[in-house]
Amino acid sequence: MNKSKKSRRSWSSSVKMRIVLKGMEPGVDIAALCRQEGVSPTQYYSWKKQLVSSAEAVFGDKRSPAIDAKEARLSAELTRMKGVVAEITAENLELKKTL
Repeated sequence: MNKSKKSRRSWSSSVKMRIVLKGMEPGVDIAALCRQEGVSPTQYYSWKKQLVSSAEAVFGDKRSPAIDAKEARLSAELTRMKGVVAEITAENLELKKTL
């Protein structure tokens, strides 16, 4: 009862990229492409999802943590200043009412 195991194919990243990009071209039938390349359609869509999700890392915001920290500090300072302006405005209105 010893069944021989089917070995898994190993796909290089360049082959995966070529197959996925070919499938993203207009008018390409994914099922036919997968048959031609010997890939399961499920595997194709998995590779496509990986490619699209990794695009964020490639094209995403590459700001440094120092810039984010500076932005957070400036935002907190702006909030504090708006509070001070609101307090002074309220005091000014109270003084005008008493005159």
